[in-house]
Amino acid sequence: MKFLLVSILVMTLAGCAGLSQSPPDAREALRGLADNAARGLLETPPWSSENASAVTVLMRPAQVDASLPITPEALNEALARGLLSQENAPHVLDWAPVSMSQSASQQWLLQARLSAETPPLHLSDRILQPYRLQFDLSRPGDEGTHWHWQASGAVDLDALPSDDALSAP
Repeated sequence: MKFLLVSILVMTLAGCAGLSQSPPDAREALRGLADNAARGLLETPPWSSENASAVTVLMRPAQVDASLPITPEALNEALARGLLSQENAPHVLDWAPVSMSQSASQQWLLQARLSAETPPLHLSDRILQPYRLQFDLSRPGDEGTHWHWQASGAVDLDALPSDDALSAP
């Protein structure tokens, strides 16, 4: 009887050990980075939070360091989804015209910049890349009005999307 109980206990513990979380897929890793950035940006936006539904954010093409395995298009898509998923989010368009005249409407141009200014950190089970994500919001036609936000962190390079992962459905 003791042998049976010990066997069941060992099998249960072995089964639990095999239930470790799998690493995030490429879209989850980028989505996590973008969701955190969206929450940070919307904590204290340059527009009134009561008026967020009247605001439209037009996204310029993102600038991404060539050393990172992220395309500017993938970063913009993740940021747009991250912003739209937040409560009291503005309207977001992943498009901005080349030139705009000053407008009385509640439009803001968003320029995102993702940089990796330091070398990666090699850990025993992964490689972490420190990054800095910067946002510059400006009003169309008003070059003097800029609102800046930035965050720093580290992301698992193996969990970031490759070109193959981005083209998969």
